[in-house]
Amino acid sequence: MTPLLSRIRFRLRNDFQLGIITVFGAIGVLAILPFSLLRFAQGNALAGSVDLGVACAITGAALYAWITGKLEHAGLVISFCNLLGSLLVALLLGKTGLYWLYVALLANFFLANRRTAVLLAFLGIVLAQMAPGAFESPVQRASVITTQLLVALFAYLFAHRTAIQHAMLETLASQDPLTGARNRRAMEQELAAAIAANQRRPRSLALLLLDLDHFKQINDRYGHDMGDQVLRRFVALIQSRTRACDRLFRYGGEEFVLLLEDTDAAGVATVFASLRAYVHAELRVQDAPVTVSAGAALLAPGESREAWLARADAALYRAKQAGRDRLELAQPPDTSA
Repeated sequence: MTPLLSRIRFRLRNDFQLGIITVFGAIGVLAILPFSLLRFAQGNALAGSVDLGVACAITGAALYAWITGKLEHAGLVISFCNLLGSLLVALLLGKTGLYWLYVALLANFFLANRRTAVLLAFLGIVLAQMAPGAFESPVQRASVITTQLLVALFAYLFAHRTAIQHAMLETLASQDPLTGARNRRAMEQELAAAIAANQRRPRSLALLLLDLDHFKQINDRYGHDMGDQVLRRFVALIQSRTRACDRLFRYGGEEFVLLLEDTDAAGVATVFASLRAYVHAELRVQDAPVTVSAGAALLAPGESREAWLARADAALYRAKQAGRDRLELAQPPDTSA
């Protein structure tokens, strides 16, 4: 499999909304476009033009989503195209065109946010009543309105449930179950994203690799339950004393990585001094203070994630060797070779 196909599969597998938008892009080409050609062949140029315009708009929005990554905008465009196209076809073809509205009612709850989808569903159902010759009797009109409302309701409930389950899966995939910090998988993704963003707009990025001192002794002396409590309290403490833009990851065992944005060497020292003081004051085991060592590294131009982490890890090792409960800052990588 080529790298391009691998990237496409990865994006489709990991982004539900992009997958839905892509499906509608394919529908625009494979389903709506043939109807447009059929309308032109039957001499109905106006209906054919409507179908052609909808097909082009939906396909264009799907391509826009792939190129820019702005899924919300693309989903909104496709939702409006769904609604407008189905209403125009109903206006031109009467009862036959109303069937497309059911597709729009169902799909829009997966393309736009639920509030927008509810508004579009209400507008669609109301405006569809104006289609000439679409209803033969008041009973038929009432039946169509009822079924459209039920389709919209079930689509809302299903989309809402799907969103909840998707959020739960995202949490399970990116969060450490013991401490609630982001896990190593999330760390690798976010460090890669931070490096890529830094290449486009350079700024100061710092990694702070934190390690609880003598943690094995806590487990051996007080038991693993106490060790787990210490880890959870440590994470809660760090998260309560850092900025919203700073991200904490559990690297493994009692080691954690703190990603600090727009932070230089002096800023790293200030952050660690503050965290160290709070750990001393608030994190204790049987009245004995818990201490933390740290190694820090500022991202160097062109540096990989692995090299960045390795420099922070080497600095942490020096902090441990120098007596623990301290910070060591990594030197910039040697680029002379």
